[in-house]
Amino acid sequence: MLQLITRGPNMIAVHTAQQKEFLEYLQAHFACAPMAYLSMSVDVTRIHCVLCVADTESIEENMLYVGLKEPVSDVLCHLLQTEAATMIRRIRPLPQVIIFNSLGEQEPVVEKIQRELSCEMASLSDLLHCENQDGVALVFLMQDEPDKRNFYEKVLFIQQDYASLLRYLSIHAPRYLAKAFAPDVWHMVDLRIFDRYEAYDLQYKRLTKAIGDLKLGYIVTETWDREISAFAEPIGTYRIRLLTFLQPLELKKLLIALEYGQGGSRIVDLDLIWHNKKISWKDLLDDKNLRKKIKNTASFFPKSHFFAVQNEKAELIKYCMEELRGMLSEETRNSLKVYEQRILADAEGK
Repeated sequence: MLQLITRGPNMIAVHTAQQKEFLEYLQAHFACAPMAYLSMSVDVTRIHCVLCVADTESIEENMLYVGLKEPVSDVLCHLLQTEAATMIRRIRPLPQVIIFNSLGEQEPVVEKIQRELSCEMASLSDLLHCENQDGVALVFLMQDEPDKRNFYEKVLFIQQDYASLLRYLSIHAPRYLAKAFAPDVWHMVDLRIFDRYEAYDLQYKRLTKAIGDLKLGYIVTETWDREISAFAEPIGTYRIRLLTFLQPLELKKLLIALEYGQGGSRIVDLDLIWHNKKISWKDLLDDKNLRKKIKNTASFFPKSHFFAVQNEKAELIKYCMEELRGMLSEETRNSLKVYEQRILADAEGK
């Protein structure tokens, strides 16, 4: 998950005396599978609706969870207009969910939000039995792997409008997250995409695919921007604010490599802004440790402060691309290659 704050899926509690038969019906009519734990089913990249199926014949009314790709409105219309309706004793919406992709020490983050917002602390299981439909449940995702998703044991139930709370948390998430780490552990940087092919949608998907798979950081905000030049018309750019745990110079190395397709042609400009300063490839050449590494992998070149000899930049780019290639899985390389081919194909058609 790339965003620090994101919408959770809609959750519906379904009470039935025929839990087994109801689950079989769902599997027959939807692409879904029952799961033993709610944390395994809350995956907003693939699931839009979660049914929490309670067995009314059980003393503790045990629940099983089913994640569905279909929107909640489509699921409800289907269930209430088919033979499934006869198996349902009660159906009710659960509170809307906002997911905080929280990292580090969780308790200080939760306590700070609780102090600043009017909310109650509860457990994830309490959420499933909540009868109040007006509030919002803020859950904290601690681990987000393909086969394992772990949530913090505490949930904050907040009595606020969903849209305004989502907007507020999207702005203030970095301030809360700062409580989880020492001040020098993470950095807030801006990435600026400039694409002469104007294939911004593809460039965005390619870049965020790399950011996600390489775990470079978390997107805080994103917006259209423009770069002002004294000699030309303003240039449209797309700006992503990224919270990263990499040192900015390390991130710059990867961005230099991502400016080039796997065939070697440059397909995008990716600027890195840190503390209102644009980090240049020349800043990398000023790093003595990096220069030593490049010396061992390519023909060594003298350092030049004022004039960049072309082969200096070429050797740096080659080094950065080799570094990136060693970090990418084969699946990610193939995905990026598909985006690159589409970007170049679109450019040829213009």
